[in-house]
Amino acid sequence: GSDPETVRELGAELLGRGWGDWCQDRSLAESWETARGADGDPTVVVNAHGTRADTLLSSSAPFAVLDGAAAVARAVDAERIVVYISEDDDHAVDQVETAVWGYPDPPAPMSVVTGPAVYRAAEPTMAIEAIEGNHRLEARLRPPGPDETGIHDRPTVVHTARTVAHLAAALDTGSPADSRLVTVTGDVAAPATVELPERARLAAALDAVDGAEEYKAACVGGRFGGLTDSLDIRVDPESLLGAGLGTEGVVELLGEDRCVVKFVGERAQFAADTNCGRCVPCREGTTQLAELLRDLYDGRYRRDGIEELIGVMERSSICTFGVDAGRPTRTAMTEFESEFHAHADGRCPAGSCPRKAEVSTT
Repeated sequence: GSDPETVRELGAELLGRGWGDWCQDRSLAESWETARGADGDPTVVVNAHGTRADTLLSSSAPFAVLDGAAAVARAVDAERIVVYISEDDDHAVDQVETAVWGYPDPPAPMSVVTGPAVYRAAEPTMAIEAIEGNHRLEARLRPPGPDETGIHDRPTVVHTARTVAHLAAALDTGSPADSRLVTVTGDVAAPATVELPERARLAAALDAVDGAEEYKAACVGGRFGGLTDSLDIRVDPESLLGAGLGTEGVVELLGEDRCVVKFVGERAQFAADTNCGRCVPCREGTTQLAELLRDLYDGRYRRDGIEELIGVMERSSICTFGVDAGRPTRTAMTEFESEFHAHADGRCPAGSCPRKAEVSTT
């Protein structure tokens, strides 16, 4: 196995990948130090739940994922390694279980635990709730974070499969690769996942799919990504965040016939229907946001009120679900505001909304 000090040095250079990583867009090293200094023997969780890229890695390169997890376990002196996967990802579960059974000399016992096939179950503290066997998944208040008090009150390091696989590759080469996995989905013939240099533009990912020649908009950053009409943006997280977009590594294309207002309304309603209910800013904020978007169809567009509400959600929600839930709407109002005014005037530019449309998840 890799020398723990070497692993910790690389961890200082690597950033967590994906919203299921407790260290999303932050250095891994600080979380590791917190876990090492906390009371109790740490657990390492590989969060491979729900994201296409994490599921793909778990299915196609399970030993790389386990190599990275084993390296983290050595770095924090963990007593247990858990790979957490959605219960409906049968192939990934089978592949990882087979790899666990055949993994040589693991530094700690390895196991696979499945969680419910719902979006919020990938949030790091809700992943811990699922691993503990709790049926009601609610985000945990923080501080303390899971790296201090996690599974059964023991320190728990939570990284995505992408993060630990990237660590494993860095240990093989001696330095972290300057690259990111990007999944293109949406209005394309079939989704695809590609690896791009961070200096590349998001538009380069479109070469991997058919049907991406023309699009109205792209939702960049996963379920609650930001909307843009240009993919001339670098793949690195600093550039994406600077553009108001997400860093989840997903580009969802919307064709020319798609209605942006309907799209963000559906995302807001999804957030209202599927949040955990733990904190008021998310629980009430997502419901109010969906209602404000429905008001467009009654001729009322209250941009200031929508922006104020989203600001409260971003500042006050206890987990990333609520922080990000308003981003599709916020960015769409900036990039496609004419569509919002058109709907308030009783007209859908895409021709896909009835006069009294209902915002729904279907």
